[in-house]
Amino acid sequence: MEYLYYKTKKGNFGDDLNGWLWPKLFGEEDSSDDLAFLGIGTILYEHNKHIIGARNKRKVVFGTGVRPVYKQFPMDDQWDVRFLRGPLSSNHFNRKFDYISDAAYALQLLPEFQQIAQTSKQYEVSFIPYFKSESYFDWKSICKELGIHYITTHTDLGIEYTLREIAASKFVISEAMHGAILADIFRIPWRRFILTTPYTEGERVAEFKWTDWMNSVEIFQHDPLYIPLYKKGRFHSMIKSLTGGNVAADVMLKSKVKDQILKTLSQQNISYDLSSDQRVNQVFSQIDEEVAVLNQKLHKPVF
Repeated sequence: MEYLYYKTKKGNFGDDLNGWLWPKLFGEEDSSDDLAFLGIGTILYEHNKHIIGARNKRKVVFGTGVRPVYKQFPMDDQWDVRFLRGPLSSNHFNRKFDYISDAAYALQLLPEFQQIAQTSKQYEVSFIPYFKSESYFDWKSICKELGIHYITTHTDLGIEYTLREIAASKFVISEAMHGAILADIFRIPWRRFILTTPYTEGERVAEFKWTDWMNSVEIFQHDPLYIPLYKKGRFHSMIKSLTGGNVAADVMLKSKVKDQILKTLSQQNISYDLSSDQRVNQVFSQIDEEVAVLNQKLHKPVF
């Protein structure tokens, strides 16, 4: 079975979980196989190059999320949708397919999960940027100044290292959605942070995927720590008027944004979110069943 997921040069632990987790549950990858597997990621959309490349293969969807675009995503009889990430993804298909939650919750099925989850707490608060935010600021320096722990999204030291870093935290502030998801899996209170994602990922995509996941674990209201990255420049109105609204002049004042980051993250009264134990146990149980069903299918002569 071929595992399809988004890959970056420096690595992004949310996406790279796929290459680490699924071989442990379903066997080593075989890219020559006529079956493709889509797990963690917001990758269900028509122009996904991985899906296009696997157009002649049968495909399994296992907790994947829809990327919101202005076109319906078609599925034929080549697709076996075990479950989707959340209700928004399910709504996209007119609720034809059920949802459980993000596929990363399958992590708790691994033999080493309890050992990682019981990592002794070393950090009061850990901060995780979005992987495309890494280059905007010296996050390690900022976190040091704040007296909080920085966890990179890059995977140079391996997925298990990142998991243990999160598990060693008492609280997590994360711009990366899977930073929050992994904290939730480890039952660590988390808070969403927003800085670059409205621009680097797209506000529509970012809000869709976070809401999709949070609603799946019955979190319906949240109050993220939001810092505007760009502001209207001095000549914004004049330029917009002269160009008939075709050109705007938004600017990023890096030093001021950094000051706002320091001010926001240094608050003493930050509140955190966490899904209920009851809901997460339901998610664990449902995904456990789906793993067993899929493994049974994979070991049959005909899928």
